[in-house]
Amino acid sequence: MSRLQRTVLITPTWAGDFEHFRLMRASLEHSGLSHLPHYVVVQHEDLELFREFADKPGLHLLSTRDVLPPDVEAIRVRARNLSARLGRDLTKICGSLKRLISWPMWPSYTGWHTQQLCKLKLASELDCDLAVIIDSDVYITPAAQVDDFVSTAKAVCFADWKSRTDLKGKVANWVSVSEAMAGAVNADRKVNVYFDTPFVFDQRLLRAALNFLERGSRKRWWQVLLDQPPRRWSEFGYYKAFLACQCDASEVEWRNPVSSRYIFDTSDPEKVIHTVTSMRGDPCVHYITIHSQASGRENWAPSAYIDPLIRQLKAG
Repeated sequence: MSRLQRTVLITPTWAGDFEHFRLMRASLEHSGLSHLPHYVVVQHEDLELFREFADKPGLHLLSTRDVLPPDVEAIRVRARNLSARLGRDLTKICGSLKRLISWPMWPSYTGWHTQQLCKLKLASELDCDLAVIIDSDVYITPAAQVDDFVSTAKAVCFADWKSRTDLKGKVANWVSVSEAMAGAVNADRKVNVYFDTPFVFDQRLLRAALNFLERGSRKRWWQVLLDQPPRRWSEFGYYKAFLACQCDASEVEWRNPVSSRYIFDTSDPEKVIHTVTSMRGDPCVHYITIHSQASGRENWAPSAYIDPLIRQLKAG
């Protein structure tokens, strides 16, 4: 069977990203990727909200209870409840305490962390060769195609190279922790800072990367990741570091994500609609990330641009 037939899409999501997911899925159905199996995993308590998508052709709706190890899922539920009860500020303080004194444990199991585990679990276990992660805030244009992720002889990994001395903030943390887990020695001065989606996992190399974690720790790979300081590790960061540090250069094609575009300011719905419509007609643009602030930091409703864009798609 060819690699093209064994490519799947994976989207981890939750109630807070429901509106953006609606648009992503509608754009996918009108794109060159519509024939690919699409695995959507949502936090279990949000499953009913997404039930309307269960009958979509090619869509496999799963919950975190289906994907995560039972003990991890149990702590995830507790972490979500605690985070909701304590609020953003106290949750951040608890995360800082976990980094400083390794307590409390639950901030390492919040949705941001367990979504990453879901991506890795599905990408390493599904019947596929390539697993492409597509987040809920990505609009997929008609020009998107499977060739965006495939090389005849190598594993494709998108790359945006920056000088190591320019790294700061969360990216610097992700790179540092990822390279430590991957056993980096004499790391290059240039660093791949692409942490967006679409992101391609080659299953053979991903399994090797996860096995590497287990051999070095004698723990299951997900526990190794959960043992890292909260919000300091990245599933994409670790995979990229493994490719760079532990794989032969002939195995990987570092590909510039030239077909991706980004919209950061969504405060003007009309401007967002115009921008997406214009980009959608450009054959060089395959993916448009409309950055969501689903955690509540935005004070405008995303439906103001999402609903018109969905109507536009349905109208052809």
